Amino acid sequence: MSEGEAGVATHADEHAATLDSEPCGACGRANPIDARFCGGCGQPLRSVEQELAGAADPLIGRVIADRYRILALLGRGGMGVVYKVEHVHIGKLMAVKLLHGELARDRNTLKRFEREVEAVSRLSHPNTVQVFDFGRSEGLVYLVMEYLDGKDLGQLIREEGPLPFARVARILAQVCASVAEAHALGIVHRDLKPENVMILGAGREIAKVLDFGLAKLRDQSGGVTVTRAGAIIGTPYYMSPEQIRGEEVDARGDIYAIGAVLYKACTGVAPFVANTPMGVLTKHLTEELVLPSRRSEVPLPPQVDAIVDRAMRKDPAERYQSVEELREALLQCLSFDGEVSEVSLPSGVITARADEAFATRRDVDAYERRLRRRGILGYVLLAVIVLGLGLGGFRLWEAYQGKPAVLTAEVEPNDEPDQANPLPMGVPLEGYLGQRRSAELGDADLYRIRNESGSRKLLQVEVGPLPNIDLVVDVIRVGQHNPLLSADSGPAGVGERIPNFPINEGDYLLRVRERWIVGELPTENVSDRYTIVWNLADLEEGWESEVNDSLELADELGADDRVRGYVGWGGDVDLYCFAEAAPAVTVEVTGVSEVDLALREVDRDRAASRKANAGGAGEGESVQIEDVRPGRSCVEVAAIEAAGVRRANGEVPYELRVRRAPSPVEAP
Repeated sequence: MSEGEAGVATHADEHAATLDSEPCGACGRANPIDARFCGGCGQPLRSVEQELAGAADPLIGRVIADRYRILALLGRGGMGVVYKVEHVHIGKLMAVKLLHGELARDRNTLKRFEREVEAVSRLSHPNTVQVFDFGRSEGLVYLVMEYLDGKDLGQLIREEGPLPFARVARILAQVCASVAEAHALGIVHRDLKPENVMILGAGREIAKVLDFGLAKLRDQSGGVTVTRAGAIIGTPYYMSPEQIRGEEVDARGDIYAIGAVLYKACTGVAPFVANTPMGVLTKHLTEELVLPSRRSEVPLPPQVDAIVDRAMRKDPAERYQSVEELREALLQCLSFDGEVSEVSLPSGVITARADEAFATRRDVDAYERRLRRRGILGYVLLAVIVLGLGLGGFRLWEAYQGKPAVLTAEVEPNDEPDQANPLPMGVPLEGYLGQRRSAELGDADLYRIRNESGSRKLLQVEVGPLPNIDLVVDVIRVGQHNPLLSADSGPAGVGERIPNFPINEGDYLLRVRERWIVGELPTENVSDRYTIVWNLADLEEGWESEVNDSLELADELGADDRVRGYVGWGGDVDLYCFAEAAPAVTVEVTGVSEVDLALREVDRDRAASRKANAGGAGEGESVQIEDVRPGRSCVEVAAIEAAGVRRANGEVPYELRVRRAPSPVEAP
């Protein structure tokens, strides 16, 4: 047998082994189609159909959180189970990822699951799966997402074999657009693979990126990644060399994975194949890449080899340096066939299927608005009854005491909404975060406040420090479960301040609690008291208008403008988009005491961003922006979280200054 024939035979064996086997959902290893357990990690390999044909699932038919009725099992992964559910009040279908049993009590699994929630909740790109809800109910931890009626890219490859390059490029260009938004927000996916790309529709296919469970986010405690140093987590066939070595992984790790997915989709085989997961990992580190054109049974455009070769360089510095570059290379390759128009549309025009059976963000928002209106009506009726009874009793008590009652200390229990202590505006009150409620839940104190001014006002809250507790202040609209805001500006021993959060007329709850850390015993402090006081202020010109933490809610900014604002709580970001065009502007932000501010330029047309962070804590930053376009050129002010640096400062505002760059002098 000649060397060429041997290469063809080897390719045929690898091709058959890959296409006729079932990949493990936990480690990605290919296994024989009749295997019951993964040969690499031991994970059970039963298909969804086998699960449905087996023993009855006790969760089918159960209603979670009084809203989600479980209808059918959709799949199992390395950390969760996915079910199709129906929202009992909306009557629409959704998907729920569920942790239960031992998984829901495992600290590392919970951190990974909560990291996925945090990552995806910050993403809004139409090529990213949308998340509707997250919580705990009767021992179950759940994440509610949009229901995607389609097939993942891995299933398409297994069913159809290698896919035409034009089709793959259109799909991966959408994947790049989704991942670009994540990278702009500092999120690295770290587990991109065909099984995490869902394909919807026929003909004009829409890609949705799933499973940000391994997304690399910084823990709020100050710059420490949740995944421990040196840990190898991911899918071997698509992992970058630096991820395999347990090193720091940035956006270029995702670029490597997309290159590997492109390779697999066009050839039907993974870039590196071995008998064990460790063998695959070793080849990623040491073996030279065989270009896809040499392993494909159909001719590929010559540019494909160049794209894959550059994306999968072992040295990150030699790869594409941004996912936008990779996307542009795919579009440019498509343009030779006249197909680029199908994927070069603005991301905003990409919409999900219009099947009325599937819940959308609009459906969920409309339901929550109805719920708020009903809750307000119920509270009004209840308040009328209670007020009538309470007023008479209060008058009798006041007459008996001979002086009015003023609440100066919390009254326990007050850790549930219906137990909230009334807190008049401008009246300081003292409280304790004392006896914990359980090994998982610490003491929480709820206070009821009311904006009865008849107009929108700025809420200002100050909470004094406790020496051994990292305080958090939540603002919750009465009738809702999730906070509108969670303020956490500093570590233990630092008080909290909400400087300018806008609230409408009506009732709200302030909740004072310890910052929750999964797996750690809540702190008890029965000797030190905190103080809480709140006020309302009028909205002023020349200040930011919270909430402005997304591009959709960004404040307008002139080409010669200045505005003041606060990075008022941990995770607070302020976005401004220019309202007028200009050839170039210089944007400066003044320093804030004890906070390391960063200034980021965001180009919405190119889905790209550039961060300026030359100075340290207390120092300002500046960035020059060329070709300013209305509504498309934006800037973001945020705090860099690092050890020893405050996450925010609600006492000291920053000032954002914009100066139009002088026109160039024409040469004589």
